[in-house]
Amino acid sequence: MLLTIISGFLFFTAMLCLSIILIVNCRMFYHVLAEPLHIVSESGLAKELIFRNYDCLIDYCSPFYRGALSFPDFPSSDSALSHFAETKVLFSCFYLAVPVFCLSGIGMVCLKTWKWQKKALPQNIVFDTVYRDGIFWRGQGGLWNGSFRKHFLMEFSRSLRFTAWMCVFVPVMCFLLFFTDFHKAFYGMHHIFFRNNNWIFDAASDPVITILPERYFLCCGVGICVLLLVGAVGIVLVRRYFDRLYAHNNRYENVNGGVEKILAG
Repeated sequence: MLLTIISGFLFFTAMLCLSIILIVNCRMFYHVLAEPLHIVSESGLAKELIFRNYDCLIDYCSPFYRGALSFPDFPSSDSALSHFAETKVLFSCFYLAVPVFCLSGIGMVCLKTWKWQKKALPQNIVFDTVYRDGIFWRGQGGLWNGSFRKHFLMEFSRSLRFTAWMCVFVPVMCFLLFFTDFHKAFYGMHHIFFRNNNWIFDAASDPVITILPERYFLCCGVGICVLLLVGAVGIVLVRRYFDRLYAHNNRYENVNGGVEKILAG
């Protein structure tokens, strides 16, 4: 059960990082919200100028961007540039976390399946290869044998079920937190991820803060939660697919086992 929880949590973390990446890189998300959030009217800047500098910041935060941050139209203090450099490192970690946590979760599922197989199957296993459904499968002694495949699908489905619950539970808790006191949550999040106060900007020295109001980050948080909820629906569909594979594998083994008993008799 512990390995199932760990693998499910790893898959959830990967989905959370992916949701953050999608929201941050969806520039249309910001462009559409610029006027409803009164970013254009309150900043007193032209829409084209706002979008140009925002896009420059998003380009810089990408792990694939090389070079220093220099806004086309805004001056920047050393503390602000230091904060954006830390933000770039944080986003780079999100990019790296997606494949790492996905592969780690799959590895946990394989580990649990292997431990079950090592405990359940006898030591004197006969190796053979059979041709089935256009694919060569290793027999009872192979790594991807029927027993291993069946329990891998079962454990993977269990991990995805835990992930789906996390993708529902966490957004619900976040919604309650956001709409109770987002300002406190916003500050708390910065204290967790950043060990200094460089993220507290002065509009006089760093006018970029005028185009990044707190309410925009609230919308980003809501967008991330919505993506997680959509991911939960996707996971349910994937689980159904794996459950069908598991059921099909059971039917095949039952029929194949019956034929073997008849031939042996």
